[in-house]
Amino acid sequence: MAILTMKISNQKTLTYRSWMYEIPILIFTFLLSAISMLHSEAALAIDKQSALSPNRQVATTPSPVRLAKGIVRAPQSANDYFREAMRRYRNKDTTGAIAYFDRAIQLQPNFIDAYNNRGIVKGVMGNKLGAIADYTRAIAIDPKFFPAYANRGFARLSAGDRPGAMSDMEAAGNIKPNDPQLSIGKGMILAQTGDKQGAIVSYNKAIKLQPGSSDAYYNRGLAKLDLGDKQGAIADQNMAIEIQPTYANAYYGRGKAKGAAGNYQAAIADYDRAIALKPSLYNAYFSRAIARREVGDRAGATNDYNKIISLNSKETTAYFNRAVIFAETGDRTNAIADYTIAIGLNPQLVEAYNNRGAVHSMAGNRQAAIADYTNAIRLKPSYTVAYLNRGIVYYSTREYDKAIQDYDRAIAIEPGNAELYFNRGLVQVQLQNYPLAMTDYNRAISLQPNHALAYSNRGLLYAQQQVTLAATQDLKMAAKLFQSQNNSAGYESVLRKLAQIK
Repeated sequence: MAILTMKISNQKTLTYRSWMYEIPILIFTFLLSAISMLHSEAALAIDKQSALSPNRQVATTPSPVRLAKGIVRAPQSANDYFREAMRRYRNKDTTGAIAYFDRAIQLQPNFIDAYNNRGIVKGVMGNKLGAIADYTRAIAIDPKFFPAYANRGFARLSAGDRPGAMSDMEAAGNIKPNDPQLSIGKGMILAQTGDKQGAIVSYNKAIKLQPGSSDAYYNRGLAKLDLGDKQGAIADQNMAIEIQPTYANAYYGRGKAKGAAGNYQAAIADYDRAIALKPSLYNAYFSRAIARREVGDRAGATNDYNKIISLNSKETTAYFNRAVIFAETGDRTNAIADYTIAIGLNPQLVEAYNNRGAVHSMAGNRQAAIADYTNAIRLKPSYTVAYLNRGIVYYSTREYDKAIQDYDRAIAIEPGNAELYFNRGLVQVQLQNYPLAMTDYNRAISLQPNHALAYSNRGLLYAQQQVTLAATQDLKMAAKLFQSQNNSAGYESVLRKLAQIK
């Protein structure tokens, strides 16, 4: 399976796998086969960079006032409420922290630290707009307040407002030019906008300013991986782990780099460590599932998708990827069920219609397959895979004209796809359009010189026309290709055909 590099963005990246199945066509006593390229497109989780938030904790916050041993005075002043909010936040009581920050602000409307820190807590709770509003209020109170600009920049970045985030980073930099977290933040923005080299320059600056910044090494490693520098990425994640041995994201990042280098078992070990350190690390489950599938551990991959679904029952990609595994293991019922859930969650997911159609087709439910392929084409008229697959179903129902129409449309969109010509050639044979079939086989071979089936079928067509020398040459080439591709069934079939010709 070819895995596309994950991008550091808010978009899901897909991986692709081709399935094949054969449909028999009889000419003379020879067996021909059609190939269906049934894509199983496994979508990955959003790949996020390090969640940095340079929160300003007031250094002069005093300890609670004690009236007697073990007795703490109830909050009375704005500072008292602020201290209690901070205590609750440290104890992971975010709701209580917000309530006490609210009270502190009621008592002291210009309490800048309360706005800033309440924004931090809101960000932790996922309330990005609320966090931005609090940072904006702090800036209105003090236009030179560095933490609020920096925090708002990261909040805006998290909310997808990259221009706003960069503006805030620049404003914060004007106040405090040598803050390493700002360089990391700018690097993250540049990486998300596609400027990986610029991001690396920014991360380099952060490392120069703060050599012990595990976040800078982690993010630089991700950027290097996006540029194809797998070993450089691994080295950076190693540094991040050396600086902070419990840094779950760095183990995850190193796992990604090792997986990209094809070392899936080592990648799985890193994902295991990342998950052990941070069980809620969503991306690690997705990436581990992909790696497990690569090494043939479909049960482990399924368990990972089960875990993701338990964390978020509306995670479309987990249902989609789990369906791919169910289909691979022959569990068509559950595959169809998961594709159906994925479609319900995202009715625009073209690949789910195509893949469900493939499962329906393999189960013999041709009309359901045609309906799914038609929906895929309706959503994405340029989706050649759906035309190819629908053409095969039309072929199997002997609706040859419809099959030809689908292949014609697909070839107009993707003229360099050998499978389209090959399959159209098969249909032309059934329509006894032998010259057109020969043209299609010729084109398939010119586009894919190692297409064993195309040589085999063209050889049979030559044999039908009693062009024995050409037939023999094509069948010998088909046998050679089948043998090099470790396709013993194809190799033995061609040898039988050669024997019949002789």
